[in-house]
Amino acid sequence: MKKLIINFFAITAFILIIFDSLQSYASNHIIKTLEVIGNNRIDDATIINYSGINAGDLYNEDIIDESLKKLYETQLFSDVIIKYEYSNLLIEVKENFLINQVAFEGNKVLDDKSLESLTKLKPRSTFSSEKLEQDIASIINAYRSAGRYSIFVEPKVIKLDFNRVNLIFEINEGGVTKITDINFIGNLNYSDRNLRNAIATKRSTFIDKIWGTGKSYDNAIMEYDKELLRQFYRNNGYVNFRVLSSVAELNAQNDRFLITFTVQEGERFNFGDISITDQMNAKPIDQITKVINTVKNDVYSEKKVQNSTLAIVDYMRENGQPFAQINAIEKVNSADNTIDINYVISNGPATYIERIDITGNQRTFDYVIREELAISEGDAYNQSYLNKSIRNIRNLNFFSDVKVDTLQGSAPDRRIVKITVSEKATGSLAFGAGYSSLSGVVGTIKIAEQNLLGKGQRVSLDLTLGGNQNLANLSFTEPSFLDSPVSAGFDVYGNETDYSDQSGYKNKKLGAGVRFGFPLSEELRLNLKYSHTTNEVFDVPSSSALSLRQLEGTRSISEVGYSLNYNDLDNTYTPTNGLSLAFSQDFAGFGGDVKYLRNELSSNYYIDFTKNIIGSVSLDLGHIFGLDGQDIKISDAFMDPGNILRGFQTRGISPRLKPDDGATAALSGSNEEAIGGNTYIAASTGVQFPIPSFTEEYGIKGGFHINAGTMFGSDLDQSIINDSESIRTSIGASIFWDSPIGPLRFDFTEAINKETFDKTEFFQFSGGTSF
Repeated sequence: MKKLIINFFAITAFILIIFDSLQSYASNHIIKTLEVIGNNRIDDATIINYSGINAGDLYNEDIIDESLKKLYETQLFSDVIIKYEYSNLLIEVKENFLINQVAFEGNKVLDDKSLESLTKLKPRSTFSSEKLEQDIASIINAYRSAGRYSIFVEPKVIKLDFNRVNLIFEINEGGVTKITDINFIGNLNYSDRNLRNAIATKRSTFIDKIWGTGKSYDNAIMEYDKELLRQFYRNNGYVNFRVLSSVAELNAQNDRFLITFTVQEGERFNFGDISITDQMNAKPIDQITKVINTVKNDVYSEKKVQNSTLAIVDYMRENGQPFAQINAIEKVNSADNTIDINYVISNGPATYIERIDITGNQRTFDYVIREELAISEGDAYNQSYLNKSIRNIRNLNFFSDVKVDTLQGSAPDRRIVKITVSEKATGSLAFGAGYSSLSGVVGTIKIAEQNLLGKGQRVSLDLTLGGNQNLANLSFTEPSFLDSPVSAGFDVYGNETDYSDQSGYKNKKLGAGVRFGFPLSEELRLNLKYSHTTNEVFDVPSSSALSLRQLEGTRSISEVGYSLNYNDLDNTYTPTNGLSLAFSQDFAGFGGDVKYLRNELSSNYYIDFTKNIIGSVSLDLGHIFGLDGQDIKISDAFMDPGNILRGFQTRGISPRLKPDDGATAALSGSNEEAIGGNTYIAASTGVQFPIPSFTEEYGIKGGFHINAGTMFGSDLDQSIINDSESIRTSIGASIFWDSPIGPLRFDFTEAINKETFDKTEFFQFSGGTSF
């Protein structure tokens, strides 16, 4: 018991000693006064307020650490030291400089205003090393987005009095970091050229040096290229296609990128069984089946699955089911390389679109993009229509990338759709040239802009200059006339041609026209047009044939017409699969001096075989006849059987006047005047194939073509003309070169079957590029 009492008093004494020590420590470490030194612009009270420490606070390491953090967060100071001595807290600061002026030197591509919007350091703000690093990074990223990867930014800080500085960003913009080549590894069934046409990234060409332009590297576009490659292959049956890697190598010495995609194509698949599961039990299956265009045993195409899905959505919406959702379930059968498609129809949630936001379009107006949307604010939210909208925007070919995000709206049943686009150049320059012993060299130039002033309008200027022809055509198109799917446009044209050596006269045409286009489906379009042309025939020698002398003079032609155009080609410029078909009729007689009905049909079909072998078949037909008893005059007749009969000159198989029809003796049998025909038929088939070593190394491919055609019929007296319905044929070889100045085509063609009065042509070339 005694021991217990002793222990109790000992513990109590120990506690009293500890308490007394703590009380003494607290009284000795209370902050009684605060002092600030080193400040010039900022007063003491403001700094003490920022520190968060007040007189009477208990000093400890935690409160000091928190105070230092608060003072640095103001970004007003480059250095802060806090000392505690004898109940006095000393705050020693070193103020950041105050920025007097921010300037940029050496910048030409981006002006001062653009750079000012990127930087955080502004006049009358405090200088911060952290913000300076951020501003340098922002400037570099902006230049890289403009294709200049050799950009160098050096900041210069000039100290002034009163703790102020001038900040100067010295910029060496460097040149445009262009893309010298785009290569593919692992592509067995499609050439590098096919795949280059499928992606958004393009190589720089010789024309870029002339125009001062260039295809610059953009990492974001390169990521989009992977998706474009995937779409290309999946639309051609390669469902297991993968991009294994994409590498962009920069040669710092010449500011050039070499891009390499490594791909794995996999095997090609066909459609297997096609079925429908209607979980809504709303409509007869056989009615829904009619709108589906995926067919068993056809080559698998993701685009066809998407179009079929959208067609079912359209059908369900038209029949009172606005929230119907279609899920195409694919079953891959590796044993026979087929894919079964099961279209599952279900009723989705009643969700509406609250708002559609569009960002990234610095040049293109919002309304141009919104006109391509298959959805609008207030509509039922439907993923199929949203997917179609994105495809429509991409098909404008104004943007290198299009992304979509769906965000929660202001209510559970509301959604916000955010569409982000990345713009690209939309101008183009194309040229062509041909040579014949009769006409010499003929050159064509076409300058076009597909997104004029960001309004989605198209304008082009075509010029043809040659030994016997000068042509100019100015064309303008508004794709969404009065905010509708209807396109509208006008053309102004002038053409002066010297046919003295071919037909014994010169011809001048001046005219203008308007046109409208109506989409009937995804692939089918109806076009209406009206034109008025003044046609003058002059310089007919007095010794010419009577039929030619009667042609001399000026006539007015008022023409109205329409055309139906079908196109499901996989690529408009370098197609490998699909069909294009155009049928037109033009009626002259809606005023004017001439009355006739002209009918034309043109079709092209492409099919790709394995190993980069592409086959094609083309057919052109035409027939014209006079109305109200009028004959078809020479200047209105067809002069050529379309554009596919190679091996013959311009007007090469046209019916011709006999040299004894009042013509002078100077007109020999080889120089009868071409008078044109009322009917033509032409067909051509060809194949394109790779050339070992040359294709991969230089982008050169080869081809063969066989051509056949005829042109006959004239309202002139048959006794004075040479006319024949015989089929002319030709055979030839082609060289396709994906050259530094764009794709070029060289044709070498020999006429096999011909008439004695026909004019042949062995060599022709054409090509184009873009800027």
